[in-house]
Amino acid sequence: MSSHRTWIEIDERALAGNIRALRGLLPEGVRFCAVVKANAYGHGQKEIVQIAARQDVDAFAVDTLEDALAIRADLPSALVLVLGYVLHERLPEAIRERIHLTVYDRETVRAAEAAAAGMARTADVHVKIETGTRRQGVNPEDVDDLLGAVRHAPHVRLAGVSTHFADIDRADDTSYATLQLERFDAAVARVREAGFRPDWVHGACSAGIILYPATYGTLVRAGIGLYGLWPSPDVHLASVQHMVKCDLNPVLAWKTRIAQVKAVPAGESVGYGRSEFTRRPTRLAVLPVGYWDGYDRGGSGVGEVLVGGARCRVMGRVCMNMMMADVSAVPNVAPEQEVVLLGSAGRHRVTAEDMAKWAGTINYEVVTRINPLLPRVVV
Repeated sequence: MSSHRTWIEIDERALAGNIRALRGLLPEGVRFCAVVKANAYGHGQKEIVQIAARQDVDAFAVDTLEDALAIRADLPSALVLVLGYVLHERLPEAIRERIHLTVYDRETVRAAEAAAAGMARTADVHVKIETGTRRQGVNPEDVDDLLGAVRHAPHVRLAGVSTHFADIDRADDTSYATLQLERFDAAVARVREAGFRPDWVHGACSAGIILYPATYGTLVRAGIGLYGLWPSPDVHLASVQHMVKCDLNPVLAWKTRIAQVKAVPAGESVGYGRSEFTRRPTRLAVLPVGYWDGYDRGGSGVGEVLVGGARCRVMGRVCMNMMMADVSAVPNVAPEQEVVLLGSAGRHRVTAEDMAKWAGTINYEVVTRINPLLPRVVV
């Protein structure tokens, strides 16, 4: 048992298996990039990168320069791409450490040129094409103008071209994803017509890897699927229907220990706001975990945890650092006993999808909001 009161367990075998499953769908020559932004979707960036590197993954995508620099410190030769925005004043750090940058405007190209020229280095950039997600990206009508800026920046190398799909995880209707892909392919063709030869053409996320080989390009970005979670129920169902062999297993388990067990008479209120009352004499387990740790208040009164292999309902409101669970039906419950918040115990399992349903959100948010300060333990 862990010596921590609340902790995250990372299943190395499950992660390695997910990498193999996703890689197994790719043809030779397509590079595999592990997306480890948002603390590796809440799993722990350092731990996930170390495990992935042992599986010969050598390309990683993050959101911030800080995360990129942390990876570079451990992996001097890896391809590290920042998907998000980097302040211009910090571009010299990125260029010095050979971090690839996502660009979509002339101003960033000019700033990268100035920074790279001042160090007699080359800035590697990936031009992101806006194809319909309406986030980052250069509009198709402005691509030629941006390419002109790159052409006049001798210290900037166009290393990649990318896009991001808006609803590629909606397997029942692929029309918009197809439209986005057509727009992207047209933009890539214009890049090549302009004389550029980017090494990395990429748009495929986990759903694309699993269901849409046409999105592969020369590099794919594996995010949620890397961690054994499905992008959507549609993608899972479609993979079964189309007999796509892709066995994914959750990598993360979230555990805590019982801080106190107490007897509560019938008719007594539990927790803040007196939102719930006991209907019978009840044994409550007080757990030292709450919304500060990332356990959503949406689980108040409806969530379940696993104690002694049994499902136990969360009672009352989830507090900042504590929550309560009804353990009346579980024999021999004692302080410091292990409790599974997310994961398996015996024949029962609490999934990220279960927790998302209680909170009215998605599995992505459940795992990424787990407090990064909680210990991650590789098992």
